[in-house]
Amino acid sequence: MTSPVSGLGIAASALRSAERKMEVVANNLANTSTDGFKAERTFARLLGEAQGAPVLFTKADVSQGAVRDTGEPLDLALDGPGFVVIATPRGERWVRGGTLTIDPANRLTQGGAPLLGEKGVITLPARYDELSIQPDGDVFVDGRKLDRLRVERPTDAAAPLDREPQGTFIPGADRRVAEVGERKLRQGALEGSNVEPVSTMVEMLGIQRHHALLERAIRVLDETRETAATQLGKPV
Repeated sequence: MTSPVSGLGIAASALRSAERKMEVVANNLANTSTDGFKAERTFARLLGEAQGAPVLFTKADVSQGAVRDTGEPLDLALDGPGFVVIATPRGERWVRGGTLTIDPANRLTQGGAPLLGEKGVITLPARYDELSIQPDGDVFVDGRKLDRLRVERPTDAAAPLDREPQGTFIPGADRRVAEVGERKLRQGALEGSNVEPVSTMVEMLGIQRHHALLERAIRVLDETRETAATQLGKPV
């Protein structure tokens, strides 16, 4: 038999969840101007009858952010679902494009990690005049095709993705190569954050009010328990 959960314990658990939710929403709000940032959403789940307050979980929201033209040839955005693949010391990771760079080895990189094509790491010639990335991911240098960028997506679009602190995503075991017709890469463009600042600010204010109510409930419950402990034992 499980022991009953006290009202004070439930309120304390709910307070911790509210604090965690505030951290997530504050981080979203701080990244409204960060290119390619994907908001983190929170949801609660009751794990058992004796658990008390629901436990808070988070999930990355990979919905599309607004895409703006920059005219810079090394800026790359995906206008639609999917991720390009990079090779990191931790293994393959997914990114939503961004500002690319060329490292000393002439490799096309994003965030310092080489982009992967169907043939492997994409290495540019030492000298060239024009780099072109087509909507389907084909990479051309001076009119000659080098490779095609790997563009992948989860087989289940609703499956949660694990996001790393640097903004990269860990591909799940259940992933597939995006069909050519699904791809829409845009060279000379960047995808903005998908955080909507006004609704996020309203959400933050609601969490603050909820947090204040929980603090008040804890004080009242604590005072009630103290009163019961000190008064019930006194003779009438």
